[in-house]
Amino acid sequence: MLKCSTLMCLSLVFGQAHAAEQWLLTADLWGNPVYGTLTLTSKGDNLSGDLDGDKLSGHRQGTSLTFESTDVNGAVYHYEGKMQDNTIEGIADFPDTNHPNVRVKHAFSARKIATRPEGQPRRYEFMPTNYSNLFDPHRTPVLTIWPGDTVQTKTIDSGGVDEHGVTKALFGNPQTGPFFIATAAPGDTLVIRINRLRLNRDYADSLDSIVG
Repeated sequence: MLKCSTLMCLSLVFGQAHAAEQWLLTADLWGNPVYGTLTLTSKGDNLSGDLDGDKLSGHRQGTSLTFESTDVNGAVYHYEGKMQDNTIEGIADFPDTNHPNVRVKHAFSARKIATRPEGQPRRYEFMPTNYSNLFDPHRTPVLTIWPGDTVQTKTIDSGGVDEHGVTKALFGNPQTGPFFIATAAPGDTLVIRINRLRLNRDYADSLDSIVG
């Protein structure tokens, strides 16, 4: 079974203006991870872009960067962080949702989403090595794909048993994935076409009761 999560974006490079790259931003709000779609384009040390559709601006000096966004209600969100390799770590300064005049600091991080390979859409063969028993937005995506790509993969049965009769995961409908759909954003419609679906063993089993 395929799962997707959406959320992304950010570009931090020197020189002339560059096309936006993609990052996944995660803010820790009182122990709860909250994800955002962050898009940044750099021109020299200046940054521009948006955060979940809210326009932002900022600047970068060396590995340090600061930027702020303003939502439709006029609330301002500040971010300060440091970039190392393909990650960013820092502190965000948000208005308290219950008390708009109160500011609260939260840790945040971001990880870079791979750039789309050049050429036509690609076909990926993904062989799962671990599975999820939850529809969990916090599980790290196993593969990043783009619109038009094709994935060939496989699943195990509801008891966690593979096609060879070997237990590979906990019972309870363990899932393959999730797959991250780059460029997807909140409000988009996600369409998945199943080109071929087949059994990978010649037997099946079931409990003696499906529902009470």
